[in-house]
Amino acid sequence: MLLSACGEAPRGAEPGRGSGEAALEGHAAPTPVTVPKDVARPDRALTSVEAVEDETEALADRLIELAEVLRKRGFSEARAWFSPELVAHALVGHPVSSRTALPLEVERVDHVVGGEEGVGRDGFIASLASLMGDWQRVDSVLWKVKRADFQRGRPNWGRLELKIHMTGMDAVGGVIAYHGKATVRATKVRGQFLLDQFVLREWGSERRGAPLFTEVAASAGLAHTWARFGTEANNSFHWNGAAAGDVDGDGDWDLFIPSDGQNFLYIAQPDGTWNDEADERGVGAPDGGTGAVFFDCDNDGDQDLLVGMTSWPLAGGRVGGEPIRLFLNDGEGHFAAAPGGPGLAEPFVAYTLTVLDVDGDGWLDVHVCGYGRVDVEHNNSWTEATNGAPNGLLRNLGVDDDGAFRGFENIAAAAGVEDVRWSYAAAAADVDLDGDADLYVANDYGSNRLWINRGDGTFVDGSEAQGVVDKGSGMGASFGDLTGDGVLDLYVSNMSSTAGSRILSRLGDDMEEETHALLKKLAAGNSIFTRDGDAFVRSPGGRGGIGASWAWSPALFDVDLDGDLDVFCTNGFVTGEVAFDT
Repeated sequence: MLLSACGEAPRGAEPGRGSGEAALEGHAAPTPVTVPKDVARPDRALTSVEAVEDETEALADRLIELAEVLRKRGFSEARAWFSPELVAHALVGHPVSSRTALPLEVERVDHVVGGEEGVGRDGFIASLASLMGDWQRVDSVLWKVKRADFQRGRPNWGRLELKIHMTGMDAVGGVIAYHGKATVRATKVRGQFLLDQFVLREWGSERRGAPLFTEVAASAGLAHTWARFGTEANNSFHWNGAAAGDVDGDGDWDLFIPSDGQNFLYIAQPDGTWNDEADERGVGAPDGGTGAVFFDCDNDGDQDLLVGMTSWPLAGGRVGGEPIRLFLNDGEGHFAAAPGGPGLAEPFVAYTLTVLDVDGDGWLDVHVCGYGRVDVEHNNSWTEATNGAPNGLLRNLGVDDDGAFRGFENIAAAAGVEDVRWSYAAAAADVDLDGDADLYVANDYGSNRLWINRGDGTFVDGSEAQGVVDKGSGMGASFGDLTGDGVLDLYVSNMSSTAGSRILSRLGDDMEEETHALLKKLAAGNSIFTRDGDAFVRSPGGRGGIGASWAWSPALFDVDLDGDLDVFCTNGFVTGEVAFDT
């Protein structure tokens, strides 16, 4: 995917105030009803936590299905999720309480909600249709269950706390996002839950007159599609890296993407497009790479390419898979595979490759995140796994008298960083401002590590002292000055789980406090650490920029050119038709 920045279009109608005539067709006009001030709480909870979770997760899945129906604007079909006796606040028509100008010419509008006047089922469906029925595009609809309490008996019903989020492009080309919170009652009727009370607690929107970025991958020559995940042709998720650099020295950025079946090397053209020239330039094979990085390994002034590969143990002490691959640039953007010399024949389960000068000798070295192979041996813990593949630290041996590259020497053990956690990504920076490169490693299934360089190319674990252990499902890390005070802060991406947080909210009395706090952290999402003196301080959990769902790699850059760093964090995973088919 390639996104291109674009300007603002003229303002159109306010959010939710388009004509909506086509969307309302077939729906009855709203009939006023009285909405209860509060949805009644269960007078006796289910006695079994497992039973509560069975009901909660079944209902959460049902609302995910409803969200998918709404994303497709199946308003008539959506009636099946609501009781004929529904009493609800509509999602349109609420007075504006405030308007706030946000960066990038975005306007936030908050509404006053919670009055007694409401609508029935037809009116509520009509309000949904009026809200988004005339949008040019619906990007996402989320109805997430944050908490649920149930009463067993006749009737069997539950009280839900919902978070609602809907995004798309409105009728006049503006980018629109609605968000709110609601308390909902769901009653089981003939074995299926129907929503019969819907009390809106918060409601607001953000809108920009035009998209900030536009998808141009196809026209730029960067689009590529492949078989759907899970099919015979595509059954692995190892191919997760990309590398950017000026490989042919023309001043434009080129892009390398390892993949299954073939690699891609997109060479930038003068007209702003890219051509795939992987085969012509010598990097079309082998396929199956993971992380990749361009850097000048032999100090000859051009960008060489290092590609991580995965390997794994076989019977009889043999090793399957491929070693890390090095491609040397000839100075004109054509590559030749380096022979499997020192450091290039050793197998790694290599994911992220991070370049740094470990010992200050002027030759760039490489840290290798060694992950693991769940198809060979699963992680031995969900909170502190220690059976991942060893990390590597490839010390650059420079060139010989003839200028030929000597290769690398794996000094991870001697340097103190041959960790066996499930390392996914790393970032290098001079954390302690002593003039050498330190290394932060994000680990899946456990705690992250900050390796402080002693100045001689060996490292000591400074994670505890610096306050950045950050237990979780570490997926990525980036250093940058987030507070504008001239020192580096740290952004770490983890996975967040609404379902996990919801379930854990019920289990606080059933486990030790320390264990409960740890599990809540594992479901909490991304972390922001700001520098405070000689260490870091974690930003409060409720602060923005944290809840990126199933997060992967973060990038820090100034999107709106106001002098401050912004955060772009990729998120999501392979899904089927609906979100819980992950």
